[in-house]
Amino acid sequence: PIVLFASRMLWSKGLGDLIEAKKILRQKNIHFVLNVAGILAEDDKDAIPLELIHHWHHEGLINWLGRSSNVYELIQKSNIVALPSIYPEGVPRLLLEASSVGRACIAYDTGGCDSLIIHNYNGLIVKSNSAQELAVELEYLLKNPQIRLEMGANGRKRVKELFSSILVINKTLQIYKDTIGC
Repeated sequence: PIVLFASRMLWSKGLGDLIEAKKILRQKNIHFVLNVAGILAEDDKDAIPLELIHHWHHEGLINWLGRSSNVYELIQKSNIVALPSIYPEGVPRLLLEASSVGRACIAYDTGGCDSLIIHNYNGLIVKSNSAQELAVELEYLLKNPQIRLEMGANGRKRVKELFSSILVINKTLQIYKDTIGC
């Protein structure tokens, strides 16, 4: 199976915990490809150093893809999309796009992640900063392809119901109308 992590390369986006979860699963002889795509944030104090990313790549912990101009294609080639972020997200675009193409998602219980992902419905929500729990839940998704497919279908349905362009535009227009008293 292929797990995708696509984000700015910041510690707070959770790649470190995802690497730890992969190490835990590797010890249990559970293997998967962890594709990592993203933008380096070298001037940010929270940045993951490029040397460490290359080290993880050479150790076989990640498949470093670098910056991608087509994250949608990466999502389509993946079985699971992971974003164990503690960064104060809105609704993360990665999880929204992954859900829209029917991919099961796994994320931490922070920011807007749990406003999109409903635990055991369209993905899994994990307690923040817990690589151990992340490993347990990731193992569950890796071992249950049918559940991944069901969660993916539920995610697509949820995005259509709550986040379609027309729905968002109409809600925005209603806010404007309410604000100006129309």
